[in-house]
This record gives sequence, C-alpha cells and structure tokens, in this order.
Amino acid sequence: MTPRPAETPHDRFEPVLRLAREGRFAEAIAAARATAGAGADDEAAVALGEVARIAQAAGDLEAVVGALEPALSARPGHADLHYRLARVLLRLKRNAEARAALDRALAINPRYVAARIERAQLDAREGFLGEALGTLRALSHEAPLGQSEEFRRGLERLDQGEWDEAQALFGRALESRTEGLRERLERFEALMRAEDVARAALELHQAIAEYPAYPDLHARLGRAELRQGHWDDAAASFGRALEINPAFHDARLGLALALEALGMRAQAMEQVGMVLEREPDHAQARELERRWTAIRARPAHGEGRFPKALDPGVARAESPGGRESTPRRGSGPGGV
Repeated sequence: MTPRPAETPHDRFEPVLRLAREGRFAEAIAAARATAGAGADDEAAVALGEVARIAQAAGDLEAVVGALEPALSARPGHADLHYRLARVLLRLKRNAEARAALDRALAINPRYVAARIERAQLDAREGFLGEALGTLRALSHEAPLGQSEEFRRGLERLDQGEWDEAQALFGRALESRTEGLRERLERFEALMRAEDVARAALELHQAIAEYPAYPDLHARLGRAELRQGHWDDAAASFGRALEINPAFHDARLGLALALEALGMRAQAMEQVGMVLEREPDHAQARELERRWTAIRARPAHGEGRFPKALDPGVARAESPGGRESTPRRGSGPGGV
C-alpha cells in the first residue's frame, strides 16, 4: 500500500488549515491554490491533502474532491492521492471517474493492493463479477492474503453480491495480525491507563506506519488525541478509520465527539444520526443524541462536553478491523 504523505505543511499554509478547521473549505482550497502560485506547489499539495482529510471528517465529500483535485495537479505521481479521490468518488456514485482514478493509481503502482481490491469490487458492482473474482483470486496468490479468513469470506460475500460486507472484510485482510502488533497495542493500552497519552499516541503512529489498513488503529489514535484535546487530529484519525470501514460505529461516534469539540455540533449530530440509521437501538448513539438535544435546548445549563454514557474514563476496546470486545476502563475518552 502506498504510504500517505508524512510531511507537515510549511507555516505559510497554517491559515489554509485554520480555514478548513472552521469548515470554510472553499476558502481554504482557494487560499492553498493562491499560495501555491508563489512557488510552493509541493507544500500546497500536502496542505490540500490535509484540507481533504478535515473535510472528509466533517462529511463534506464535495469539498474533499475539490481539495484532492488541485493536490493531484501538484502531485500527479502520488498513487495514494488518486486512491483517496477514487474512494470519495465511489461514495458520490461517480463510478466512471472513480475507475479512472483507480487506473491512474495502479499505473503509478501496479502492486497497490488496496487499489486493486477496490477496482475489482467496482467491476463486480458493474456486472463483471467473473473478472472481479478472477482478479481477487489471483491477488490472493501474489499477496499474503490467500490464508486470510477475512479475505476468503470477502470472496464469498462478493460472489453473493454482498458488496458492503465484502469491502469491510477485504479491508481487514489487507494486513495480517502479528505478535509485534499485539505487543504494541498492549503497550498502548498500558500507557493510556498510566495517563502517558503522548507516548501512547507515538505507539499508535508507529503501528499505523506498519499496518495502515487497520481501521481500529486509526480509531485508537483518535481516542488518544481526544484525551490530549487535539480535536482536529482526532477528527482526522476517526475519519481515516471510517474510510477503511464505513460501518465502524464506534469510530463514527468518536468522530462525532471530535466535531462537537470543534464547535461543529450540527455535523456531529449528523454522524450520530448515521449510526442510528444503521442501528436504531445503539445505546451510546441514543445517549449522545438525547444529551446533545437537551444541551441545544438548554444551552445555559449544559452537562459537560462528554455524556455520562461516553465518559472519558470508560472506553470500548476494539480488535484490529473495528470489531468491539469487552469494555475496558481507562483506554480513552468518548467510549470509542
């Protein structure tokens, strides 16, 4: 999988990111493009990539496209930007454009496993099921996926036309679990319990560099960033978890908490609503909806930023791939 850009935009782009954090995405994109005209094209691409992440966390998919397209004009050889654009275009039902973006990513990096899986799923959705299954079965021999239970189940779900389930399974199959990863996660949880959140976040950054396809790692990082009060970083981390697995409800609730902390309560409520649309009896989502609705009705008598059901001291522990396990105290804020 092609790594995401790791650079930090130059200080001159901080006003661009500030606009994005305020939800003024069109202004942020225009400002980045204007600054790029001063000879900072590469830095502008990095900044626009960050604008796209913030916009995606806020659920503004059109703004994501608006940011990624000029980023790609500056960095046309970055396969990951093409892949990110394709994922958003697919959600917007712009399949022909998404296919073209995936083809460009694969032209740059033919071994880009995530892009190959995404393109095969697009083929299947458009009626070319035999070709898609052939591509994926061949991929299972080229990449270390053939022995993955998730990948095998993904093939079965795809063959049955269960597209969303197949996509989630393929996402989890992209990376295999290792003892090293388990040890790193144990250190993360221990550091969180010890309130050493900065070192815990560092463990997650290192794990994500090795296992970028685990949505749970991004969600755990989001929990740590919430604990640190880094709301925009937390929103981006939860957003990345949802890029990989849109059905990861706890990540979506984490995103809602980060958006609310950024003063974007309407967008936060939209995220809670998306969880309840899929799972109407989700207890934590219902509690968030109830409490935020009450706070909106009584702004002078709010009950605190974190609802009791999502108290900062209580969190669910997830396994890689975004599946829940036993609730665990002290692992992060917001119940995610």
